[in-house]
Amino acid sequence: LVIILLILTALPLAASAQTDEAATDPATTDTGAADPAATDSAARATSSSDRLFLGFIPEAAVARNQWWEGQFEIADHNNLDVILLRGVVAVQPWKRWEMGASVGFGNTDTPAGVEDGTGATDLDAWAKYFLGKSGDATEFAAGGLVTLPTGDDAAGLGRDSFALGAFGSLRHRFERFVLSVHAGIRFNGDGQVFDVELDGKASPIVGVGMIFPQSDRITFVAEANFEGARFDGADSDVRLLGGLNWRFHNRGMFRGAIAFGLTDAAPDLQLIGGYAWTF
Repeated sequence: LVIILLILTALPLAASAQTDEAATDPATTDTGAADPAATDSAARATSSSDRLFLGFIPEAAVARNQWWEGQFEIADHNNLDVILLRGVVAVQPWKRWEMGASVGFGNTDTPAGVEDGTGATDLDAWAKYFLGKSGDATEFAAGGLVTLPTGDDAAGLGRDSFALGAFGSLRHRFERFVLSVHAGIRFNGDGQVFDVELDGKASPIVGVGMIFPQSDRITFVAEANFEGARFDGADSDVRLLGGLNWRFHNRGMFRGAIAFGLTDAAPDLQLIGGYAWTF
């Protein structure tokens, strides 16, 4: 509990520590601060305005200053239905660095014989360093991730398992779209869910995303994400996603996506709707 409170406390402190240099860093200049009509769509797609969904954490992009997003999520698994409210916070406390955290609270509808539950999800916290500058065709990032077992494993919302991970990523700008690729590994501790013991293992992660600017305000997103089995006897998590970012004014953006799971560990269907406030 102390670790969780320290992380959550550090985020607003880091935000307040931002300098004017970070705000004007060409590597993270967000065109939302200016008239979007004055900016080329392809260039916008490499800015912090357009982010992935499944690959939000590792992708080669950082929040210009701060990113606050609220999400509503529905996930349909074979024997488990989940409804979540999730918060995502990312800040740039120092030039080229992003720190962030994501946690949710929701309800599960479980199969007969298992009690439904309400509670929190596990908390993901990360830090990454961005390599690149405005005008570069290719941008890179590298960082680390920690998962804290804050979730309710009795409700199926957590795994009672600590995890540590590392990742690297790149974005390359083509004429009409941006390609995003990331790879990493997560080391999962032992845990449990629904009173079933879980033996943690290392799980490789690979993801590919494509960002298609349609106008100065609308961007389509396509993603494919793979994570190997996190626990002995479990399946890998493979998902395909299609999404939309709609920046209806300079600092606000609606985000929506639908994802399909191709393996047992992934939800059969996942719907994500959110609003991101960026500045």
